[in-house]
Amino acid sequence: MSAATCRMPVDLDGIATTPPDLVAMQPRPGTVPDDFEPVAAITCDPTSARTINADLTASFAEHRWEGDFSGAIAKLNAPSEGSRLDQGTCGIASMVAIPDLWLIDAAGRAIRPSYPVDECKFQRIGGLRAVEALENVGRVDHRVQLRPDGVEQLMGCGTVPALPVAGAGVLVPGDYSVRSSVCRYRFDAAGVAFAGAESLWDSLDPYFEALEPAPPCTSTASAAAGTSLSLLGPEYTAPVPVLIELDGCRRVLVDGFVPVLASPELLALVA
Repeated sequence: MSAATCRMPVDLDGIATTPPDLVAMQPRPGTVPDDFEPVAAITCDPTSARTINADLTASFAEHRWEGDFSGAIAKLNAPSEGSRLDQGTCGIASMVAIPDLWLIDAAGRAIRPSYPVDECKFQRIGGLRAVEALENVGRVDHRVQLRPDGVEQLMGCGTVPALPVAGAGVLVPGDYSVRSSVCRYRFDAAGVAFAGAESLWDSLDPYFEALEPAPPCTSTASAAAGTSLSLLGPEYTAPVPVLIELDGCRRVLVDGFVPVLASPELLALVA
């Protein structure tokens, strides 16, 4: 086994991936072999930082951790729970990507452990969090060039804005979840320009509540932020495009729904 690294290639979707020679070295799910004693760990930020630049470049970091790994190994080696009989009662899986984790022993050998799962088959990442609680002894920053489809996969919005079509629907709080990332656009005589994308720290859901229907308006926006929302229910439905006008009429346009007026708080968050 060779030492782990985050010097990863970029796959066809523009997302950093794990070196293939190390993928095959994973132990069976949820275990760290008894004869493997880690002295360090490497975590790789998932795909990129929270920001994608207008030129489609992004960065991600490699972190090295050292300390007592006994607590982390206990969590990684914990048994998985039995499956819940009614999987339909399980919650919705988080969209947040999990950092890659590698354990390294004194000989420089590396393994990539996986995680036990709960009764809803969601990964129990307590072992990762235990590693991240150890001493961070080093960081290496890496930079990647993304493709447009990679931006869309990472952020849920593209380099070209989706143009929602107004409908008669009314958003009801609790019936939807807004993706907490935005792509930004500029509009001028030359056309539309992608101005970068960002994964937000705050949930957008509260900012969509109690927005008033937008009054008639013919102003043209020179800037907008795009995202998407998912309608909650027993069956999967494709994400619904959302476009938030940052000036002009300052509307929130959701495909199939009545346009509403963006609040100052929402505009400040996504601008």
